[in-house]
Amino acid sequence: MRKTGMGVVFLTCALAGIALAKTDGASVYQRCTSCHAATGSGISGVFPPLAGHAAKLVNADRTYPVQVILFGLEGEIEVEGKKYNGAMPAFGNQLKDDEIAAVLNHILANWGNDKMLLKGHKEYTSAEVKALRGKNLTSKQVHEARKKLKRK
Repeated sequence: MRKTGMGVVFLTCALAGIALAKTDGASVYQRCTSCHAATGSGISGVFPPLAGHAAKLVNADRTYPVQVILFGLEGEIEVEGKKYNGAMPAFGNQLKDDEIAAVLNHILANWGNDKMLLKGHKEYTSAEVKALRGKNLTSKQVHEARKKLKRK
């Protein structure tokens, strides 16, 4: 009887650990590498770099990067004086809230972005992504939101 009780305790703890496991942003980012590269450098003229740029976007408007992943981005943009005209697909129907939060946190923790974040920056949470998911923007509306950031 004692042995069975310990087995139940172990199984319960193991299942709780699985439920509480943090989503791996690096694994989610693998979906992004064909356009943004493993190093976040992007593809010249088509897909902008995330390295050295993503933190600037977050500092300008924390909700904007979430909107880009959820709803996509369509239209020419400029980053560090270079123009990009690729289309970012919407991933809101493919990624869960915790996956979007995890991939953003991964991007912001790498390639020098972490050193550019404003003091007091907090990691993204799935609850934050869920709250923005309900906006149902188009990729063109996300592009208009970018223009309002006045970031290049």
